[in-house]
Amino acid sequence: MIIRIATAEEAARLTPYLPVTHAVLDGDRLVGGLSLIEARPGVRELSIWVIPEERRRGVASKAVRTMTEQADGRLEMVTDVADTVSQRVALNAGFTREAVRRNSGPGGGRPDDVVWAWLPGDPSGPAARTFPDLRGGELRDGEVSLRPLGPADVDELLTLINLPDVRARSIVRHVRPRAEVARRCEHAPSEWLAGNRADFTIRVNDELAGDIGLFYEAWSRSAMVGYSMLPAFRGQGVVTRAVRLLSAWAFEIGIPRLAAGTAPDNAASQRVLEKAGFVREGVQRSRVDGPNGTRIDDVVYVLLP
Repeated sequence: MIIRIATAEEAARLTPYLPVTHAVLDGDRLVGGLSLIEARPGVRELSIWVIPEERRRGVASKAVRTMTEQADGRLEMVTDVADTVSQRVALNAGFTREAVRRNSGPGGGRPDDVVWAWLPGDPSGPAARTFPDLRGGELRDGEVSLRPLGPADVDELLTLINLPDVRARSIVRHVRPRAEVARRCEHAPSEWLAGNRADFTIRVNDELAGDIGLFYEAWSRSAMVGYSMLPAFRGQGVVTRAVRLLSAWAFEIGIPRLAAGTAPDNAASQRVLEKAGFVREGVQRSRVDGPNGTRIDDVVYVLLP
C-alpha cells in the first residue's frame, strides 16, 4: 500500500462533489478524502474519511502521518468521545490528547468532543500508549474474567455502584444518576486509549460480579487499584483473583508500582489485598472525605513486581 496525498487540483478533479481539500490515494486509486481548514490563525483542523472497503488497512493513519510530515504549524483533530476509531488514527499519527470539550459535538445529544494536537517537532507517530489492547479482548483466570468497561455496561454498573454498602466505601458517596454512569461508560474506552484509567467489569461465567480499575499517575508511573463487588460474589475469592489478574497485566505492560487504599475498618478489603500479595505500608491520616462531613484515614497497601 502506497498512500499519497493528492494536490488540490487532483482533489477537485477526483472528488468534485465532496467537501475535501485533499484526495487520499493508494497509488492512483481514490481511497478517501482529507480536509484541512484554518480553525484560527496558525492552527489548522484536520478531518479524514476512508471509503468503507478500504477501512482497517491503516489508510487513515498513514494519510494523517503524511500530513504531519508536511505541516509547518499546529494541527488539530477533534473526535467524538465515543469514536475510538478516529482516536486510534490520531494516536497512530503521533497526536497528543489535550482536552475533552463537554457537550461540544454536533447533533441533538451534544456528545463530548476530544481535542488532539500535533506540533512541529512532535514525532510522527505512533504515540506511546500506557494501556495496550488486550490479547483476546479480556483477562481471564478460568471462570473469572475482566472485560473493558463500555457503553453496554451502564445498567449493570448503575446497580452495582448505587448499592448502599458500595457507596459507603466509595470516595463518591452520592447516589449516581443514570446519566452520570452512562457518561463514565461512554468515556471509558477513550480514557483507556489516553492512558488515564483502565476500567473493567469482573465477570464469573459471563455474569457481572463487580468492577475493578487501574488509575494511572503519569508523574510517578504508578497506578492505584480500586474495586467493588456485588454481595452474591463476596467471600468466594473472586475479587482476589480479579486483583491478581489485573496486577499481573499491569506489571506485564510496564507499570512498576501498584497501590490501593482502604478505610481502617475495612478488614475484608485488607484481606483481599494481602491475599493478592500487597504489603501494608502505612496510614495516611485524614486523607479522604467520610460520612457527615468527617475525614477518615487511608490505609495504604503496595505491590511491586
